[in-house]
Amino acid sequence: MSSDPLFLSPQSLVDSKKRISFTKILAELYKNGSTSIANLAKELHTSVPSITAMLADLIDNGWVMETGSAKTKSGRRPVFYDLNPNKKSILVIDVNLYETNFIFLNLRNKIDTKTTLKIKIADTKYLTEVCKEIDNLLKINKQTWAVGISAPGLIESKRGINFTHENLNQEGLSFGEVLNSRYSLPVYSINDTRASLLGEHHFGLVKEKMNALLVNLDWGVGLGILHNGVIVEGTDGFAGEIGHVQVTPNGKLCKCGKVGCLETVASASALIARAHEGINDGKATSLLKLKKEIELKDVINAALKGDEFSIDIIYDIGRELGKGLSTAVHLFNPEIIIVDGILKTAGDLIVSTLKQSIQKYCLAPFKQNLAVQVSPLSEEAKVFGTKSFVFQRMMDFYAS
Repeated sequence: MSSDPLFLSPQSLVDSKKRISFTKILAELYKNGSTSIANLAKELHTSVPSITAMLADLIDNGWVMETGSAKTKSGRRPVFYDLNPNKKSILVIDVNLYETNFIFLNLRNKIDTKTTLKIKIADTKYLTEVCKEIDNLLKINKQTWAVGISAPGLIESKRGINFTHENLNQEGLSFGEVLNSRYSLPVYSINDTRASLLGEHHFGLVKEKMNALLVNLDWGVGLGILHNGVIVEGTDGFAGEIGHVQVTPNGKLCKCGKVGCLETVASASALIARAHEGINDGKATSLLKLKKEIELKDVINAALKGDEFSIDIIYDIGRELGKGLSTAVHLFNPEIIIVDGILKTAGDLIVSTLKQSIQKYCLAPFKQNLAVQVSPLSEEAKVFGTKSFVFQRMMDFYAS
């Protein structure tokens, strides 16, 4: 077997150029799937003999495999090639406010295992408990190539420092840096909303789009921005924090310390707060029959069953969200807005009001080619997006 082409000497200019070419082949196969030598040569602007030789090395080292021949009416049938899905495994750590998921995926997005740890992100023992879980998982999954962390909050793009949930950092190190030091694996961090948009861009509703917005309706409100085919990050990776744009100057105090932020009136947290306030004020609602602490799913289920009080809350959230998003629509002129996050389970109750609000507050030319849809990928968009982010970062690493 020849030496792995991704580990050619970085000191040799010839080897460096070869390594870059190998990563381009792998990236093209990852993006577009099984294809022929001729198509690869065309897409990468390289000669057929060069592609043939490089594929032979990649096959020899288990990165690529033959997937069969194309069906043609006449002539020699071209052989197709694709990534070997089982060459490596990527661990995605999906951090949420009240639980953390650990998902191992192969190179073709097949989920091999998924484990959930019920722990709050604010728990002082969060890093300790998460590392214990990873210790056990890595003993079982020995082909782990790299780790991707998807988390809420302001995540600095260079090091992964989380400025919102600071207990994810430890003694000046980011969550990713802590894991990198502990396990000697490449670790990359991405904001959860941006990860969801990346998943939609590669595998979902935004695959053929150039301009799109993804609004993450969770316990806060996040906005992913695809502009002219590029996902916008900003200088430090903080772009899209629409949840902390002021919409009600004399409104409620936000957890960020400012007053009247969008997420105080258009988030899962706002929905629960409104439900409690209404019940305490004696509003008539079927939620009173539950005789327990009201949860998000209770309000949504009641609304879907026709509870007027719960419907009104969700309508109000959709209306306020539409007001906030109208500004983003005017700034970025998207062709689609994708509704994601835990509140999307309210379905048309929230989407219809969101659409009405956009109709009311946006100029007519911005609305004529604009669609608003609920993501069909569920949590997979975020997981697949994080995995794609890691794959591209690994290709960048090998090409550097």
